[in-house]
Amino acid sequence: MASVLIVDDHPAIRRALRAAFERQPGFTVCGEAEDGFDAISKAKRLSPDLIVLDLRMPVMDGLEAARELKRLFPQVPLMMLTCYHSSAAEKQALASGVTAVFSKPDGMQNLIWQARAVLMPS
Repeated sequence: MASVLIVDDHPAIRRALRAAFERQPGFTVCGEAEDGFDAISKAKRLSPDLIVLDLRMPVMDGLEAARELKRLFPQVPLMMLTCYHSSAAEKQALASGVTAVFSKPDGMQNLIWQARAVLMPS
């Protein structure tokens, strides 16, 4: 069972992501965080197999959190969701250690497919 830490400042997005992952066999959501600082704290405590980050959050945004999470947990894949998908943001995210970037409006199924491919290769 692969554990997922969900990081987003909007409770509704966290709930939707939790529901999407928990409907899939092989995934469990180990925790939720509302900003990058909270994500680092919870990742240290929960040791997730995957971290899903929002790009824009208060306190510490997804890019800054991704850099620190990748330093602390180099083996853990990071996936980013954003409402503001652009090639510049994607390049920054990938340079920060993110495995893949998805647009919130159409990325939920793609995110789960990619998470499965990264964590459960055939």
